[in-house]
Amino acid sequence: MNPRSLCAIAIAIALPALGQTEPQLEPLVPPSLPPIAPLTPSRPLKTLGVLVLGALADETAVRVGDGIRAAAKLASGVKEALALDAPHPCADKACWVTAGVARSVDQVVVATYTARTLKVRLVDVKARKVVQEANRPDVSSDAAEATAWAEALVCRLLVPAGCTGEAMVQGGEGIALQLDGTPLAAGEKRRVPVGVHVLRVKEGSRESVRPLPVLVEGTPVVTIAATEVASAKPPPASVVPIAPLVSPVTPPSAAPSAAVEAVPPAPSPSRGWTRPAGYATVGAAVVAAGVGAYFGAKSRSDLNDAESAYRANGNAYTPAGLDKLRSGNSAGHTANALFIASAVLAAAGAALTFAF
Repeated sequence: MNPRSLCAIAIAIALPALGQTEPQLEPLVPPSLPPIAPLTPSRPLKTLGVLVLGALADETAVRVGDGIRAAAKLASGVKEALALDAPHPCADKACWVTAGVARSVDQVVVATYTARTLKVRLVDVKARKVVQEANRPDVSSDAAEATAWAEALVCRLLVPAGCTGEAMVQGGEGIALQLDGTPLAAGEKRRVPVGVHVLRVKEGSRESVRPLPVLVEGTPVVTIAATEVASAKPPPASVVPIAPLVSPVTPPSAAPSAAVEAVPPAPSPSRGWTRPAGYATVGAAVVAAGVGAYFGAKSRSDLNDAESAYRANGNAYTPAGLDKLRSGNSAGHTANALFIASAVLAAAGAALTFAF
């Protein structure tokens, strides 16, 4: 085959391939997505009302109420905290619920101060009952200390993670500071749980202990001069741990929820003398019963002898038989008295040993 023919064949084979065109790609179109729904809370937020009652000065009650509202706003389930008005006195659940209904709140935080004990209750307005409560004994009526303890208790009820505040103490030259037993540098800002802490101040041989209230917000800076360091005083109750909470009713639907601690049993009174006294009394009862058994046996023996002598003498008592008769009766009376005394002693001993 000549070269011209080979060239024609090659061109014929290549023409179809050269005539092909690459297909046009369709643009990528993302699939249609549904619009993103806005995030909604799993349950509606609660509105709280705050009542402060009891033997507090008016200015102190106002500060305590402000502190409670500041602490309540930290709770994740609380939308708003309002101050409520209530007649004085307002010491029952019906009055608290009425005050909450008047302001259309969901729950009412009731803080009462009586006999140096601060108690905080959480009242469900719709259910008309107390769902949680907490208390703290030995609380000073000082405005700062009462406010700090009220905030601490409210945080325990409404904020499971707890609330903290910032404490700072300025000290003069040569003054050593300790906060709850831990050294604190002058001017150091330390974040600690809300409540009343123990501040120990020392300068040379002089030392003093004083309470340091710490609030959720607005804790004042404490400044201590060298001339203010006095002789040592008994420390106040520390903020750690806070008094146990008491929750008479905690329904599952109560919101916001809080981890409520069980109330520990009250310590039993001292039994330093009652148990040994009980053991001694039971021992005396055993001795009395033993002596009574002896006289009982003696009584039976003497009476049997008197009866035998009576029959042997033709149904007549001899002088010796009469003596045996009298001795048997006397021993019998003694045995009865000892048995009664033994029973009484045994009962008293058991009471002293197990009941007290």
